[in-house]
Amino acid sequence: MADLKIELNQPIPSVSKKITQESINQFESCGILDRQNIHNNPELAKQRLGFAHPLASGRMSVAFAAESLRKFFGPEVFNHTGTVNLKFLRPVKDGDTITVTGNVSHQQEVDKGTLVTVSLFCENQDRDRTAIGDGTAII
Repeated sequence: MADLKIELNQPIPSVSKKITQESINQFESCGILDRQNIHNNPELAKQRLGFAHPLASGRMSVAFAAESLRKFFGPEVFNHTGTVNLKFLRPVKDGDTITVTGNVSHQQEVDKGTLVTVSLFCENQDRDRTAIGDGTAII
């Protein structure tokens, strides 16, 4: 992708992921080993947050956004210069399907090339925004 011209408002590839309690547990097992938390224990989610079900970590949405940006910029570019910054708007839970979309919102010449900024949007199956933010990479 680095050799191609990137234009303002150009869309990035969307990524959709079905969220299951199994996928939440698997994701959490990479960082929180054998510890009960709001992501794997319904009682703790209810006690601490008032939700009747465990919630997916926001880091899952960050991973999905990074996957979309990696597809857009290419792994060599994104893995070396890419960033993702999301603001979480609503919880994600077992049964949700999260879709990441976005478009190029800004370009700026920098010492090592062109810094491209992408506006990112995460939505659930009901088209409710669950997160918004930006991703960047230098091409």
